[in-house]
Amino acid sequence: MKKYIKTNLILVVMIFTALKLMDFNQTMSAYWIGPYLSAATNFHWSEFTLYVNMDEIKEFAKLSTSELFQYHFIKTDDLMLYNYLGKGLVLLIILSKKIFFWQGDLQSLQSLQYVFHIFISITVFNLFQKRYQKILFFILYTINPLILWVANFPFYYFWQVIPSTIFIYWYFKKDIKLPLLMVFSVIFAYIYITRPTVLFLIILFYILFAFRNSIKSSLVGLGLFLLLINLAPSLSIGPWHTMYVGVGAYSNPYNIKLSDNDGYKYYKEKTGKIVSSSNIMHDDIKDDYYKELKIRLLEITKENPLMIVRNAMFNIAQSYSFGYSKSINKKVGNYSIVYLSIFSGVVVMLLLLYTQQYLIFLAIGFAGGTFTLYYPPILVYMYGNFILLVIGFIGIVDFFINKRHTNNAR
Repeated sequence: MKKYIKTNLILVVMIFTALKLMDFNQTMSAYWIGPYLSAATNFHWSEFTLYVNMDEIKEFAKLSTSELFQYHFIKTDDLMLYNYLGKGLVLLIILSKKIFFWQGDLQSLQSLQYVFHIFISITVFNLFQKRYQKILFFILYTINPLILWVANFPFYYFWQVIPSTIFIYWYFKKDIKLPLLMVFSVIFAYIYITRPTVLFLIILFYILFAFRNSIKSSLVGLGLFLLLINLAPSLSIGPWHTMYVGVGAYSNPYNIKLSDNDGYKYYKEKTGKIVSSSNIMHDDIKDDYYKELKIRLLEITKENPLMIVRNAMFNIAQSYSFGYSKSINKKVGNYSIVYLSIFSGVVVMLLLLYTQQYLIFLAIGFAGGTFTLYYPPILVYMYGNFILLVIGFIGIVDFFINKRHTNNAR
């Protein structure tokens, strides 16, 4: 027991040090993260409606990147309704501010992500039995610079890893009783209202649980999950902006680029109206914006369906690899990195099937399945995939090691 505690304490120190080394104040723009911080400060438990102080958010946007992390939002009555937020992240910020009360609002959320990254890493690390498995997981996931970069990125993208971790825990433990399944269902519901793209993986979990454990328990757990997400207020946004700019991930005859600004640009050219991250929360602007992009996207799909199918296939393949890198692609000036990601993704898919890791194969596909049909799996979007990919890679190594041992024993 002493050795176990000592090992885990050493891991905590090593992981925390690695996290701090990868802390470059990475964050969303002030107009994306600011409303969450303002809503958390001005949240009232009597109603599940979110209000923000836009004047303070505008002042927040003027700060330097390092100052953003130290800033404390101020509670006020000068508020406006803001229904463009995932409620789960607002509640997480409230929690982080309670725990790390001496830190700035944004830094407290980052610190909460540190805690979860360390906890997840140590939990999964200890699920492995063999030394080389633990080492591979520690190197490929726990202190992987790509993982640490997102763990330092205080936004809802990070929390996609929770359902993936629960899936892995079940994958190793298998025999999960109903009380723990109920806890998982509550967690699933909470992460869903934080980041809805986790839905497919959650549904897959209940389906597989029904086949491998208990149909009755699975139905009870799924019922609780569905009840909870229907009790929570829905997020008043649509997919059309993401789907439209997603066309720009690859070469296309419409000169669409993978940028939020490209959607705003098209809307201005079409209607003469201006939309941006600072005014899209207004219902009339938001609804009209989505309507125009929906019309245009459907036109493009009708004109060029093969391009849309091609993009989806490229996206899916890359979700089994290191993902789509917008910044590297722009620096290189061609799609060589994208093609490398696609090729390596196909190789990983084939290896997972060859080594009979069918459940991990499905989990990776479902984890990204809610967006890869129309948007490339950039790092933050596919963050929930990485821990599954590492488990799959370790399984591939296990397969060939065991195969060699079997051949040597003959």
